[in-house]
Amino acid sequence: MLGKFMKINDFFEDNGIELNNKKFLVAASAGPDSMALLDMLQKMKVQVIAAHFDHQLRSDSKNETKILQEYCKKYDIPLFTAVWAKDEQPAAGIEAAARDARYAFLTQIAKKEKADYLLTAHHGDDLLENILLKFIRSGNPEEMNSLQAVGVMHGVSLLRPLLAYSKQELFEYDRKNGIEFITDSTNNEDETMRNRLRHHVVPLLKKENPALIANALNYSKKMTNLDEFIDQKVDDIGQLTPFLGQAYRIKSEKLTALPENERNIFWQKNIWEKFHRRVNKNLGNFAVIEYQGYFYLTKKAKINMIVPYPIQLNIPFAFQGVTFVLTDQKAKDKAEIGDFWFEEKADFSAGSLIPGAKLLLQDGQRTKAKKKFAEHAVPLSLRPLCLTIYADDEPVFVEVAYQNQNWIENGKQYFLYKC
Repeated sequence: MLGKFMKINDFFEDNGIELNNKKFLVAASAGPDSMALLDMLQKMKVQVIAAHFDHQLRSDSKNETKILQEYCKKYDIPLFTAVWAKDEQPAAGIEAAARDARYAFLTQIAKKEKADYLLTAHHGDDLLENILLKFIRSGNPEEMNSLQAVGVMHGVSLLRPLLAYSKQELFEYDRKNGIEFITDSTNNEDETMRNRLRHHVVPLLKKENPALIANALNYSKKMTNLDEFIDQKVDDIGQLTPFLGQAYRIKSEKLTALPENERNIFWQKNIWEKFHRRVNKNLGNFAVIEYQGYFYLTKKAKINMIVPYPIQLNIPFAFQGVTFVLTDQKAKDKAEIGDFWFEEKADFSAGSLIPGAKLLLQDGQRTKAKKKFAEHAVPLSLRPLCLTIYADDEPVFVEVAYQNQNWIENGKQYFLYKC
């Protein structure tokens, strides 16, 4: 038994995780896996607390809380609980919603209690099932490696120290240590793909190779190393910079020398980082546009023009999902978008630039707006994102592309800020 128990010590040592003066929050469900994890940690004499989220999806869910309360009282472990109210549960997509609600609660407790780490009881069978599921659904290596030993969840350090254990080993640990737990009866059903793999496919694979879980863990570790290497290569190419709130761009020269497959990996990595979407080589619902020396990354969805509407000084207004404010006072606590000159009294409006509009230059001449957009490398599809301010129906400011700097006698300077 000692040899198996040492696996969790190896986890902390291998990952360079200090135990002294650290607080560990265990995501406890009262199932055999989390009860084993909780017991291992309390035997290690580290500072441990527990948190339980009752989803109320089973009639006997209250028994989970009871088991945890009795265990935590016995070993003087602080326990935090919450119940998922029935009126908060959606009619569809309840599994994903339940997971999100649970992690929101866990990370909230971690931050409130100043826990250094949040620990979940995912084990080797979970890892193997996850690899098989992702292989069936997408074959994307990054998705197959999503269940990593060390990670971050909502700004909280996340640890999964039981990935070297099989489900059976954790059952044996509970039995030999006399630890009470509750089993989820839905795990015996074949309705989900995970359960079908668990009941019918994984046992056959384990017969072919009893070291299957060790191989899955080895695969995950090597994929993590490979991901880190690729991330470094992507960082070496250069960072995308935000553009107009909904897109990103990078100088074309950074990518033009790359082979197509490496360039594609660059975009896939950035789509995951910026938009949290996994995509294949076709980039899914995202598009890459090359224009005037830049590559732009944006969603494929058409961007609608916003018809100009009245705004008032010093009162925030919304444009394309972002809040702005127009003022005649310089502000230090807001992000300045730009400024322009106009008469002291004017009727202002905001929206997208009306197609065909011409912009006033300092010499009194007017130029087509598309020329200004081209000068500032704004692609046609992204131009509706450029906030335009009108003064007495005259376009006096176009985000990124234009601002009226003609000095006007008895006029004043106006400033535009993002709230």
